[in-house]
Amino acid sequence: MKATKTIGFNGSMLDEKPTGVGVYTYNIINNLQRLYQSDPTRSLEVFTPSRSFLNKSVAIIKLPNILQSSRFGKTAALTRFLWNLILYPVVAKRMSLLVSPTTHGSLALSNQLITIHDLLSLRYDNISKHQRFYFTYVLPRLVKKTKKIIAISESTKKDVVHFLNCPPEHVKVIYNGYDKEQFYQSNVSGTDIYSKYKLQKYILAIGPTYPHKNFATLLHAYAKLPVAEREMYPLVIAGGMKKYLRSLEAIVNALALQKHVHFLGYVPQELMRSLYTEALMLVFPSLYEGFGFPLLEAMACGCPVASSQTSSMPEVCGNAAIYFDPLSADSILSSMRSIIVSAEVRNNLITKGLERAKLFSWEKAATEYKTLIDEYLN
Repeated sequence: MKATKTIGFNGSMLDEKPTGVGVYTYNIINNLQRLYQSDPTRSLEVFTPSRSFLNKSVAIIKLPNILQSSRFGKTAALTRFLWNLILYPVVAKRMSLLVSPTTHGSLALSNQLITIHDLLSLRYDNISKHQRFYFTYVLPRLVKKTKKIIAISESTKKDVVHFLNCPPEHVKVIYNGYDKEQFYQSNVSGTDIYSKYKLQKYILAIGPTYPHKNFATLLHAYAKLPVAEREMYPLVIAGGMKKYLRSLEAIVNALALQKHVHFLGYVPQELMRSLYTEALMLVFPSLYEGFGFPLLEAMACGCPVASSQTSSMPEVCGNAAIYFDPLSADSILSSMRSIIVSAEVRNNLITKGLERAKLFSWEKAATEYKTLIDEYLN
């Protein structure tokens, strides 16, 4: 019998309150564990400060809680950086292969795969100073120490090649999946969002975190809708970060849209499917995305999508969205009105979106991870 080879997963950024990258990480790990559980020649162990959301069968190597950003903020980010730099190469040296579902890794190790979701910090200087430092000075060196880079879209792969001077053959694209048990089309007319927020048949927009999300242009486009349509279809903005939301609220006031634009803030996960299914459409004005989870979730729920035509968005939606120029308020307006005025357009987008969503799954992503991992372990 072949000797067991141990795969070490760098889950140092896993958290009791996971962000998008955290959701990605625990889904990849859980599905890989299922694929490997009947293989006696493989053992998977996860370095993590939290086993929340990980299957009970996943073996963990417990890290200090101070690595969790939801509890320790910037201190956690600095501690993670130091752990990866100093301690990781010591505690991980017995592993046959190290896999990181994020950009975290060690400059002292060479038997590692890392994942790059986007290079926002190299494209925009207002994201995060410590991230920009890491992506500018550490990540290019880390890339040279890896066996392979995993990118979550062809758009991200192009950025890796361009910004990090990485050979294209050194980058493998593996697309994201989504939670099929949470996001799906329901035949029952939803009332959850109406019950909680007294809103129905709204135009939905999600995730105003930084200016590149381009919600200012969306607001100017929405202001151009006829008043009757604004009365009938309010604009609902979910999630976001306070600093950017304050700037958007100022635009809402300047455009006299207070009656028609609603900021929901954080929406509980158990309401997210209803948020999509009760919407008239999702409008996604972002200038740049590594992937764009809301696009996939909306399509899976049967919500028509109007999206920017930039970066990874066409890769995710294919022919299942109406695309617009995100820098043009008139282009965004035209796309929204196409969906508003035509039931045929809406139904066509719903049908195509449901089919498109079937192309993506965490099972498929994990299977592609496994193929890549086995390539280096065999």
